[in-house]
Amino acid sequence: MRYKRLESGAFKWPPITDGVMRLTSAQLAALVDGMDWSRLHARDVTRPTATS
Repeated sequence: MRYKRLESGAFKWPPITDGVMRLTSAQLAALVDGMDWSRLHARDVTRPTATS
């Protein structure tokens, strides 16, 4: 059995919009780990272009 103890004693929950709380999988993992999920940002990745 595993458990985590929060340092500040509370999770920082995302806002609820239209009755739904939306999180990415990375944000959910951060939330469960007790981290501030709102500080996570996806990196912009340039898609490769085909050359002929």
